[in-house]
Amino acid sequence: MAIKDYLVVDMAKPANTFVNLTDYFQGRVGDAEAYCKLWIKYASRPIDMTDKKLRFEGNDPNNTPFIDAGRFDAGDDGDVQLGMITFYFPKGFFQVEGKWQHAFFKLQTNDGKDISTADLTLNVLPNNVEMGIGIHPFESDLEKTKAQINQALREMNAQQLLNQIESMKTTVGAYTDLIEQHAVLNKPETVDLVSGIVNPFRQQLTSQMNTLSSSITSQMNAVKANVTEQIEKNKVTYEYFNGTMINGCNGWIGGCLVYIQNIAIGFIMGWTHFPEKSWKNINFATNPLASKVDFSNLPAGATVMLIPAGSNPRRAMKCAPDDGSHFQQIGLWNSNNDYNSESYNDAADITYEFSFVASPDQLK
Repeated sequence: MAIKDYLVVDMAKPANTFVNLTDYFQGRVGDAEAYCKLWIKYASRPIDMTDKKLRFEGNDPNNTPFIDAGRFDAGDDGDVQLGMITFYFPKGFFQVEGKWQHAFFKLQTNDGKDISTADLTLNVLPNNVEMGIGIHPFESDLEKTKAQINQALREMNAQQLLNQIESMKTTVGAYTDLIEQHAVLNKPETVDLVSGIVNPFRQQLTSQMNTLSSSITSQMNAVKANVTEQIEKNKVTYEYFNGTMINGCNGWIGGCLVYIQNIAIGFIMGWTHFPEKSWKNINFATNPLASKVDFSNLPAGATVMLIPAGSNPRRAMKCAPDDGSHFQQIGLWNSNNDYNSESYNDAADITYEFSFVASPDQLK
């Protein structure tokens, strides 16, 4: 497979990341089923896409919203278990030329949770051959569901009306029998008949229609409340924090928390420059997430590669929150905690990134 043909879509990238899809997609107006090749990952690790759903959402160049659209398979050279897929946009999706912006893919996991990607941009080219041909309106899964609900309501009302007509036929039959039995009704008899049969029937019909209307309104309000509750329950939010370099070190450090329901996925990343003779068991920065996460019972950290400025070789070091500072600072240690044979005279640099998952009892 040609890996270079696949666009890597990392579901764990921060929300302010922007991915240009144009080099991997060039659809035209009216395309029956345009496609692009994607490599779906989470925190740089491939996601097994078996039995998962991937949908595309966004606004076209005319700012018309499109939601819950598209499908995927392995394509000619992909592997669904490795997250390498071919995503197909549905017929009628691209109706005007131009750039789509602030669009994104939404992944639904096996347990029903939704995870959205960073913002994407893609370019739809004009179709000079078929620009004069009418394009069928695009109908998303959500619109189809709304149409099914409306059809069910119409059928419900029609059945109620049929029941009332059958009842009315019975009443008219009784009235016909009265005419045949008495030949011609006089005025008092006619008034009595209207008062005794027609008026009660009209009142009953009005009452039943009011009850039906009230029942439909109550059911629709319940559906609306449930949808709103589910949207709020599965909302994904983000928080970003910065740390400060200490002990003569230079660079930057930042942290991010991605909240999904009642858990949080955390990331700490940065770059640090150490002065000469400084990187032996040193705390080099404040912990940007110390005010939000209890690290006392949460394993976090990573092995990083330290690069000395002189001729000394690179070496593996451990980078993690320091329990000696009550996890308020980030420290650097030799991965084997043995400095008898180490030389740390030269200045050095590290680049680091590590992640963790915090449960509700580990969040402050």
